[in-house]
Amino acid sequence: MIGTPSLKVDDIHEGELVTCELAIEVRPEVELPEFEDIEVERLRQEVTDETLDTMTAEFRKQFATLNPVDRAAEENDTVFASFITRVLNSDGSEASVSEPQPSNIDLAEPSIRPEVRDAILGKRRGDETCAEFDVEHDYRDASLAGKRIRYEIKVNDVNEKILPDMEPEFFKKVTKSDIDTEDDFRKEMKERMLAHQESEEAKRVCEEAITAITARSQADVPDSLMERQSVYIKEQDSAEVKRRYNISMDDYLDKISVSQAQYEQEVREKAGSSLRRTLVLDEIGKKFGVEVKKEELEAEISNRAVLFGMDRAKARAHYYKNEDNMSRLSNGLRYDKIGKLVLDKIKIKYVDKLSGEETANYESAPAGTKDAESAE
Repeated sequence: MIGTPSLKVDDIHEGELVTCELAIEVRPEVELPEFEDIEVERLRQEVTDETLDTMTAEFRKQFATLNPVDRAAEENDTVFASFITRVLNSDGSEASVSEPQPSNIDLAEPSIRPEVRDAILGKRRGDETCAEFDVEHDYRDASLAGKRIRYEIKVNDVNEKILPDMEPEFFKKVTKSDIDTEDDFRKEMKERMLAHQESEEAKRVCEEAITAITARSQADVPDSLMERQSVYIKEQDSAEVKRRYNISMDDYLDKISVSQAQYEQEVREKAGSSLRRTLVLDEIGKKFGVEVKKEELEAEISNRAVLFGMDRAKARAHYYKNEDNMSRLSNGLRYDKIGKLVLDKIKIKYVDKLSGEETANYESAPAGTKDAESAE
């Protein structure tokens, strides 16, 4: 059964039988394809020496110490600075201006805007400089998208990075284990990186397999479910837009030049896709008897308590005293088990290069929803 039953009762008269009509919306039937007919490519994983060198260099940067220097800033330095942000209108007038904000700017970080990097390079402690540029029209912050920004920057300190030596103290910081030699460190790091790559590739393959199974399944989504899921998506979008930009959904759509009709259509498409996928996953779980046992829930709660540094009793209460929290936890574990089952049932073709551009996108965004969650 899905949704809330509706009850219609005829007139009631003393001593007479009462006729009532109970309407119950049942879960739609889902016809699954033969899993043996589904084939998904899986990339063979490897960690090259070049990749290992790059990762090691990143860890050395992460654990580097900063040494103040009395010279001009260079490309690999970190600069302590304060900056004022001025948002400019198209006519050059100020739309807004911030108070001075402190910031640590790693000039070697690729994400630093080139205008900011260029403005700071060559500057010394006490120097003032500025960087001005146009923000992209599709920038994630709709309040700044398409605007011109002017940073007024004061350099407070220039610091050079002192990278740690390749020695046991550094190895232990990275691996949290006792490793004495560089060879053993590289071997350990290679194994960890390979395990991570295999895990991420398994997620991608699972996502592609479920997408293929859903596309080949027969499942009609009832309008009532579609409506509830659409409302759920719009509520999530509104909350996310409010959190990110502190504006209403209508104002956000106006800023990104999307009409209400376009948005409604996008929401409906996402609702249909999400519901079909959930119905298919539930049917797979039903067909193969996938269940989450109490000991599995307890183990996952314990794992999360350790991960988030919580007392285990408080972690248990967080889930057992809140039906929604427990439902999300249980569904998450169940869908994970269904995903692993799917990987065991389909055909997997190992390749060195994918024939297409299939990649899973796990980033949440407005007008989007996590497939395993619904308003159902």
